[in-house]
Amino acid sequence: KSMCWHSQPDSKPSAFAPYSCFANARQEIVAEVFRKTFSLLSIIGSSYIVADVIRTRRNDKATDPYQRIMLCLGTFDILFSSVCFLGTWLTPKETGWLWSVGNTSSCSTQGFFTVLGLMGEFLYQMALSLNVLILIVFGWNQDKFAAKVEKPMHIAIIAVALSTALVPLAYQSYNPSCGTCWSMFIADKCSDGEECIVRGSRTVFVAYSYIQ
Repeated sequence: KSMCWHSQPDSKPSAFAPYSCFANARQEIVAEVFRKTFSLLSIIGSSYIVADVIRTRRNDKATDPYQRIMLCLGTFDILFSSVCFLGTWLTPKETGWLWSVGNTSSCSTQGFFTVLGLMGEFLYQMALSLNVLILIVFGWNQDKFAAKVEKPMHIAIIAVALSTALVPLAYQSYNPSCGTCWSMFIADKCSDGEECIVRGSRTVFVAYSYIQ
């Protein structure tokens, strides 16, 4: 299924002019290089955390809720940082943005894993704070936390993160936005001159603007 870009007479996509988020090509290159560099560093750091917890389990050593929360946090960070690293490579090439070679499917994939990774990271940061709070303020130990809180906490976090990422996908609302793909609608002028949405949902865009 191809995406409709509604080109102008000069064949450039009307909604996605090159450098639309930056003053010039140099700024676009700098932004993309910085994004890839810091995303790669984040992937490496989170991979070490994930590997360390997995190594502990393979050595038949017990892990506590803190380690398991860090495992999940690192996993979601790897997902988010990976799509950030790929950046404009997943953006539809019709946008004309730097290094964009993707299509509609790759754009939707990037948007889905961006939201999934962000929500997962955010919620597991909250879980980490909750774990420390209960241990310090209420005097629980990790075994009590694991028995009473951990399992429903993991289920709730994964369910919320998945649901949040699936909604824009259902409404075809993962579209190009400033060199990457996010919850965005594509609008153009209808035959009567009024603006109409050709892909995505304005309501979903407004709701997910608060997440961004």
